[in-house]
Amino acid sequence: MFEDVLRSLASGEITIQEAEEKILSKFFERTNELMLDMERDKRQGFPEIVFALGKTKEQTIAAVEKFLERKGIAFVSGLDEEKKRELKDRFSDYVIKEAGRLVVLKRENTTLEKLNGKVGVITAGTSDVPFAEETSLILEELGVSVQKVYDAGVAGIHRSFYALSKTKDSDLLIVFAGMEGILPSLIASLTDLPVIAVPTPVGYGFGGEGLGALSTMLQTCVPGLVVVNIGNTVGAAAAAVRILRRIRKDGQASENKRSY
Repeated sequence: MFEDVLRSLASGEITIQEAEEKILSKFFERTNELMLDMERDKRQGFPEIVFALGKTKEQTIAAVEKFLERKGIAFVSGLDEEKKRELKDRFSDYVIKEAGRLVVLKRENTTLEKLNGKVGVITAGTSDVPFAEETSLILEELGVSVQKVYDAGVAGIHRSFYALSKTKDSDLLIVFAGMEGILPSLIASLTDLPVIAVPTPVGYGFGGEGLGALSTMLQTCVPGLVVVNIGNTVGAAAAAVRILRRIRKDGQASENKRSY
């Protein structure tokens, strides 16, 4: 990866400072206001996702342009409708997929390394679906098979049992809930699968906007329930990918041992 740079340095064609800049440029793309982590997918197994909230339209577009140029694909989260329209207009020649506040833009025929694995995605209510769809889109773009069961909250507990039965063959579960946020704990109490809980900002009055759901999930008495922040759909996807990659790595190691 760096052989050409090292040869140039050894021959005296470039200085140490120039070599450092060239090596860093393999990993980062810089502008005056951005330093984009181009190789995060190789280092962490999960790509950098441009967080549009708080960025200007110009900063967001600049980041997307760099990722499309280098990687052929860009993930953008935290978009409002105005920025979403701007991206669609600016990059209309690209394949564009969207879910909630998330947009994926990519060149035709761009493919990422496929991650074998199956994730069950469950929501307590229909109002939680936009958040679940964001996580699902990220996972699907990374090659994960997603089994979705929506509106399975505890107000009709038979629905929760149905959701569990439909996702029992998954490698792990991601459960979204607003209001009182009890569904992830219930699901986690009935399965040995890893469960990632995502509180959503669905609710009103005391404990509304996800605070009640987050408190319930953090105070769970079910050991091992993993909880991300309110509406953190990207974090849930990233946690799932880390688990799936570890499962795949362990599985490959076991296969290699058996082959000997």
